[in-house]
Amino acid sequence: MSDPIGQLVEFIEKNRVELGLVVAAKKGRLNLLTANGRQASLNTNRVIFMSPAAMGNDASRAAQQEYLGQVQDSRDQLAEKVDVEELWELVYEEADPLTLRDLAQLAFGRPLSDDQISATLRALFNERIHFRLAGNQFLAYSPEQIEAKRVQAEREKARQAQVAAGVDFLKSLPDHGPMPEPPEELAQLLVEYLVFQEDCSQVKLAKEVVAGAEVGGAKKLFRLLVKLGVLKTHHNLELIRQGINQEFSSEVEGQAQALDANPEHGAPRTDLTNLYTFTIDGNFTTDFDDALSFEPDENGGGTLGVHITDAGAIIPMEGPLEEEARVRATSLYLPDDRLPMLPPRLSEDQLSLRQGELRPALSVLARLDSEGRLIDYRLERSMLRVHQRLTYDEADGMLESDPRLAGLHAMCHALRRRRGEAGAYFLPLPEVLVGVDPATKEVWVRRVDRNGPSREMVAETAILGNWLFALFLADSGAPALFRTQAKPSEPIEEGDPSDIYRHFKQRRLLNRVEITAKPGLHSSLGVHPYTHATSPIRRYLDLVMQRQIGSILCGGPPLYGEKELEELAMEVGPAVRKAMRVRQVRQRYWLLQWLRQRQDQPQPAVVMERQMRRWQLLLTDIMMLVNIPIRSGQDLFPGQEVEVMVERVDPFDDILRVKLV
Repeated sequence: MSDPIGQLVEFIEKNRVELGLVVAAKKGRLNLLTANGRQASLNTNRVIFMSPAAMGNDASRAAQQEYLGQVQDSRDQLAEKVDVEELWELVYEEADPLTLRDLAQLAFGRPLSDDQISATLRALFNERIHFRLAGNQFLAYSPEQIEAKRVQAEREKARQAQVAAGVDFLKSLPDHGPMPEPPEELAQLLVEYLVFQEDCSQVKLAKEVVAGAEVGGAKKLFRLLVKLGVLKTHHNLELIRQGINQEFSSEVEGQAQALDANPEHGAPRTDLTNLYTFTIDGNFTTDFDDALSFEPDENGGGTLGVHITDAGAIIPMEGPLEEEARVRATSLYLPDDRLPMLPPRLSEDQLSLRQGELRPALSVLARLDSEGRLIDYRLERSMLRVHQRLTYDEADGMLESDPRLAGLHAMCHALRRRRGEAGAYFLPLPEVLVGVDPATKEVWVRRVDRNGPSREMVAETAILGNWLFALFLADSGAPALFRTQAKPSEPIEEGDPSDIYRHFKQRRLLNRVEITAKPGLHSSLGVHPYTHATSPIRRYLDLVMQRQIGSILCGGPPLYGEKELEELAMEVGPAVRKAMRVRQVRQRYWLLQWLRQRQDQPQPAVVMERQMRRWQLLLTDIMMLVNIPIRSGQDLFPGQEVEVMVERVDPFDDILRVKLV
């Protein structure tokens, strides 16, 4: 390169063509005064076009600045005369890059001035649809590439319009009073960004709207969406995050409405309507899938009946209802909401074992001796009419006055004892029930003893029913989904039923329950084999197993093969985990709200273990784990009972900090 000092150079800076005057040069770098008045240092390989200046380098800085402005304006005006599309039509079939001078000659003809060459550079680079810069040359795009770029440019224009419209709407909102309804697309965009953040499908668009409107962080955005009526004050964002629908589609509801809940097809049903049956559930239960009966024998034993609503005979194996049940996989009970697996017209009405209503059922009738040993059992496709609906508290209160309940309780106690002899582990932990008043949003919490008499009856009869269903399937040789659990690698040390610390620690030693096509031991329950078939309106795989059992009882072949069952289990597993995640997050949210309402009250806790730089505690009233930092002088030990006070709690951000009293 000849002496560049005093030359005009053009280069690319911040995605645009810049003009500069070389005032000094050294070792491959040029010191420039640019047209916008700043000084810059430029590597010589970044120069695209160089031309002599019409002003000496000894002119004043002000004169040089004025001159650069005039040259730039002149070249910009000249660039507007370049018809880039016409130029492209002349050369687009050329495979090799074209020099800037050649393209300028095609645009302006001869003789060619430096300003015309610069104007061609500016026109081609700024238009960017027909040519791309390759070094100091230009390569023409193909027609297909140009069409793609045009589509992209249109999308970008539309996106910018969306950003502007969104920002204008949000900035125009009044500080007080009624709010206008936001455009649906904007509302959906902001909700998706709030929930998914960087994983939002239109994250760039959302960020520009939020930044332009100065909405701020997640909490501020949430409050804005509540203010606009898009979300509720305590909206369940985890449902959106996990993709769980709250409503059933019209197709699902339509099929549910058209179902015959008392079909006459298949093998005849045994009339058990004269058998005294009853349900035991919580105060707020609305879907009853199991009922119980007990007929004592003179020798001290009796016949224990577990009666399951026969949803498998009612729900078709194909259609929108079946698809929805498989997608949902399980009913979801939350402190402030209920999301059933099946539409309420089925789960709470036509398929629910409601008191006084005639219902088809699948009944397990087990004859047991006074020690809880199984003498024999039979499965029946039955017709049932539940005689009485009981809550847990009502059933507990009737134990002394109702011989059937007293006999059932004694039998369940014997069944539990026999499971213990077979190796079952009894590590009860309290169940924490959380509810929310719909009007006031006041949170109530109730810690329930799982060892209560009626709860023990419900648990033992469910285990008995699922064991006998599994035994029937295994004996028939039909493909099935069994629940197995390997024995723990360390011995389990059972203690006092009220020893929360010991039981919580021991439960961590238990192995995962596996779903498998092969029958095996369920170690913590002490039964072999075991399945789930007692909750067909609440759990999809229970519905599948019930269908399998019902088909065999009718004398037909199994409805599902082993491979099909394994595939169903793999498909349903993630949906169940999603539902459990929603339940866990939602329960914790409302428990944090409960703690916020009681920040001035000490909370009982037990020290669980020391972890690196913190102690892990269990808040025993709500069975929630929390950490406190280890401080010098603290004299704590695992199992120690302490009290804590809430320092900070934020349900939205899932923050809980406590300190020792």
